Amino acid sequence: MQKSLTLAALVMMLTSPISANATGLYSCEPTDRAQWLTQAELTNQLENLGWSVRRMKEDGGCWEVYGTTPEGQRVEGYFHPTTGAAQLIAQRGRILFRADE
Repeated sequence: MQKSLTLAALVMMLTSPISANATGLYSCEPTDRAQWLTQAELTNQLENLGWSVRRMKEDGGCWEVYGTTPEGQRVEGYFHPTTGAAQLIAQRGRILFRADE
């Protein structure tokens, strides 16, 4: 019985439509990839502002950054890929800052 449930769950996962969109909290508008800041450039920009960057990845057309703010808050942030401007900052699912509000 357990094997059939596991197999059924696996089949459902593999046949479900997979979204190519963001997996996180925010999506940036499409931009030319050639104009994006590199991870090193954005890390340097954030560190100059007092941030500590632990991890960074591309998500939803943004740079998604896991780090610590200058105030010492451990957060997840979404930054514009060409300007480095903060778009959304969240802590444990709670929105602390949103650029479009």
